[in-house]
Amino acid sequence: MRTLLQGLPGKPSHPPLTDASIGAYTVAVVMLVAGALGLEEEQMAHGALLALSFGLLLAAPTALSGLADWVRLPKQTPVRRVATVHLISMVAATLLFGATWIAQLDGYRDDQVETLAVVLGLIAMGLLTAGGFLGGTLAYVYGVRVLKQPDAPMADALAGRTGGDDAVLPAPGAHGPAPVRALDTQRRSEEQS
Repeated sequence: MRTLLQGLPGKPSHPPLTDASIGAYTVAVVMLVAGALGLEEEQMAHGALLALSFGLLLAAPTALSGLADWVRLPKQTPVRRVATVHLISMVAATLLFGATWIAQLDGYRDDQVETLAVVLGLIAMGLLTAGGFLGGTLAYVYGVRVLKQPDAPMADALAGRTGGDDAVLPAPGAHGPAPVRALDTQRRSEEQS
C-alpha cells in the first residue's frame, strides 16, 4: 500500500498527480475567463465544470500521496515548515476549487459562466500557484524524494531500483539534498572486474 501511495524510490507518486490536477484546474480557470469574456460561453461553461470535476477527483490521491511524504519529513526543520505551508496552501486552493465547482454548477445547467465561479477560480489559482512554488522549493531546493545518483545504470534508474525508500528524504537538519544511500557500487565494480 505504501508503494502505491508514495511510489518507488526516485519515482514518487505525488508530482505526476499534481501535474494532472494543476493542469485540470488551469484549463478550468482559462475556460471560465474565456467564457466570461464571451468566447463560446456555453461550451466554456460546460468544459470548465468538467475540468474542475477532474481536478477535484484527483485531489484525494494527490493530497494523500503528499501527506505520506509530509509525515516522513523530520520535525522542527525548515523543510517540514515549508512542506506544512505547502500543504495548507494546497488544501485551501482545493477547497476554493470546490467552491468554484459549486458556484459554476448552475452555470453548467444554464449554459453560462457564473461571475462568482470566475472570481473564486482566479483566487484558487493564485493559491495553487503559491502552493506549487513551495512544492518546487521542496523538490529543487530541499531535494525531497529526489535521488541524486548520476552513475545509476539506466535500467535501474528507469525501474526505480536505486537505493531504497529510506534514502529519499532530507536528513534531520539538512540544508540541502540528503546524502542518499549509494548504489552498491562495490558489488557492481566486482562484477565488472
